[in-house]
Amino acid sequence: MANIIRRRPFSELMGIRDEVDRFINDTVRLFDDNITERIGWKPAVDMEENKESFIITAELPGLKKEDIKVTIVDNKVMISGEVFEEKDVHEKNYFLKERVRGKFSRGFSLPAAVNPNKVEATYKDGILVLTLPKVEEAKPREITIKDS
Repeated sequence: MANIIRRRPFSELMGIRDEVDRFINDTVRLFDDNITERIGWKPAVDMEENKESFIITAELPGLKKEDIKVTIVDNKVMISGEVFEEKDVHEKNYFLKERVRGKFSRGFSLPAAVNPNKVEATYKDGILVLTLPKVEEAKPREITIKDS
């Protein structure tokens, strides 16, 4: 009896893509340690979906809730804000500076419409959590099959 080996050609391509991404990131870091100042900062975000809503969790350390803006239009969500620089930064003598300062913006298209009037946003310990309830039409429905 022969062994059956399942081929996954796309997983091999994803491995190559990851290697190319790693190479590009390492190369950019060699030539420019301050790349984030030019291309901007993008906070880490998780998105999940359940039957009732979409949940977006964003890491926004060092911000006050007043410095964060969330807008929703149709099924698009935009999170933006600004991390401010310390006032006496020019008088300090840094030998390593990794914390990013400046404006940021992240936009997401959701796969279904949400009800913007029922969106809940909480912010605690640098973590923003958005709960975006789906509109009634977007919620999954189970269809009962009748006997013929």
